[in-house]
Formats: sequence, C-alpha cells, structure tokens
Amino acid sequence: MLTRYLPKVEIPVPLRLLGRFLLGLAIGVLFHYMLYRFSLPVQPFIYVAF
Repeated sequence: MLTRYLPKVEIPVPLRLLGRFLLGLAIGVLFHYMLYRFSLPVQPFIYVAF
C-alpha cells in the first residue's frame, strides 16, 4: 500500500538486468554454501574415528 504514495522511478533496463543478475548470484552462492554446510559432519572426523 505504501507504493501508492511513492513517486514512480523508471530504472533503465541494463541496470535492472544487472540488479537481477547480482541478486540471483547472491541467492545461488547462499544456497551453495548452505548445501555445503549441511553435507559436513556434525563432529570432526578425528573424533568419530576414535
């Protein structure tokens, strides 16, 4: 509802595409890191071995 009171700002298409690309890149890096962290064991290997 707040967008009704804000002025309409036209963003150039290349800048919009760059913003979407950077947002997608950030989301991809975040998910990649989360999958990497979930695949690691809870305890380090040295403690599990003994």
